[in-house]
Amino acid sequence: MFFSFPSLQLFTFSQDTLTAVVVDAATGEPVPYASVYVSSSCGTISNYDGEFSLECLPNDVLRISSIGYQRVSHQASQLPDTILMKPISSTLRELTVLGTDDLLYRLVRKMQKETKKYKKTESNYFFRLTTQYPGTDELAEAFLSAKSCVQLRDMTFHSGNRGVLKESGVFDSPDLKGLGRTNLHVFLRLAPILTYYNEWDFAIVPADIVLSRRGKLYDVSSTAFTEEDGTEIRRIHVTGKPASSGYVILEGTLYVDYKKCRLLRFDGQMRGLYLRMYDNARMRTSIDTVSYDMHVDYRHDHGFTEIANMSGTVIKDKVMLRYLLFNLGDKEMAFKKSVRVGSNMLQTIDKVGYDSLLWTTTGIVKRTQLEERIAFRDSSFRMANKSNYNVPPSEQERSANKYLRDALRQLKGNAMQLHRGLPGK
Repeated sequence: MFFSFPSLQLFTFSQDTLTAVVVDAATGEPVPYASVYVSSSCGTISNYDGEFSLECLPNDVLRISSIGYQRVSHQASQLPDTILMKPISSTLRELTVLGTDDLLYRLVRKMQKETKKYKKTESNYFFRLTTQYPGTDELAEAFLSAKSCVQLRDMTFHSGNRGVLKESGVFDSPDLKGLGRTNLHVFLRLAPILTYYNEWDFAIVPADIVLSRRGKLYDVSSTAFTEEDGTEIRRIHVTGKPASSGYVILEGTLYVDYKKCRLLRFDGQMRGLYLRMYDNARMRTSIDTVSYDMHVDYRHDHGFTEIANMSGTVIKDKVMLRYLLFNLGDKEMAFKKSVRVGSNMLQTIDKVGYDSLLWTTTGIVKRTQLEERIAFRDSSFRMANKSNYNVPPSEQERSANKYLRDALRQLKGNAMQLHRGLPGK
């Protein structure tokens, strides 16, 4: 016998997992790392391919935003599969702005004061690292906390997980650990405005224009546009002069709320950075240049300039490392174990171990197809919400793996380290 209780429907709230992709309405290209916000405890960002997934109620309103695009809002029950983001530059005329020195000065000084006031304030983050090198793809995911005002520092890991996907026939060696024996996690501590330099005391960053450490090495220009809510955004372009070619220098674009003097976003790249690689088999060290691009979004709802999300790509010849970091906001977290990061981030992830309860109760950032395939194929990768399907590699990925495989022997037994300064110094 079947009984129905229609009155109980008034008190039943079921969450649905929604999935969509965010794209540029003008070009059709994915919009990575767009903010998807429901509340301070419910939100996510789009991944590198513009995709996101989020658990929410049918009546929830999702607000999708990214600097330079018009904001979009959708009720969860009516969320389309593809979300079109219209670039602001296509609807508004940009203005060239002269005299950015005063704005930069006020911005840097304000953030220095914030750092002193909020130097002990911490935030919780979800972290993902994907590494591709000849014939092998690696994935690491973790929860961590860090002091988060202006730049990240004093990172502590609470739970982590790692997976490896190898092509059949790839030579396996206990000495081949990909980028597992590196200190490349120091990229998480880099920012356009540094108040605690630590490993980056040899690098020149945009804040040095104001601090006069190496200010004459930059050319600065600025444009302005206005968002639909009336917020005036100054887009400050910072480019290294020819005289900067002998320095490790961070270039890029800062997006600043002009009236409130708030840093909203930074897109940048680093020139002159070297990677030191020690070859165990040949017992020798080589130093090579590395390409590094970074992206940082900031939030201010806690009263200070806080890292909201951060991403970066490191490329060295045929090796690519990509990471993202997502601020978990006001989501309540319960950590059973904590380990401060030392000289090696991935060793710290292994040491802190895997907390299954933490992973099953927390929504995070949707994986790309490559990341999903690594997690699914590697039986040691423990994840309660593991996909039930195996995504086949695309033709582009197959070609890339074939191209990467040629460099395998060069990487056997290598350890890569961020090199502090130029070769020979």
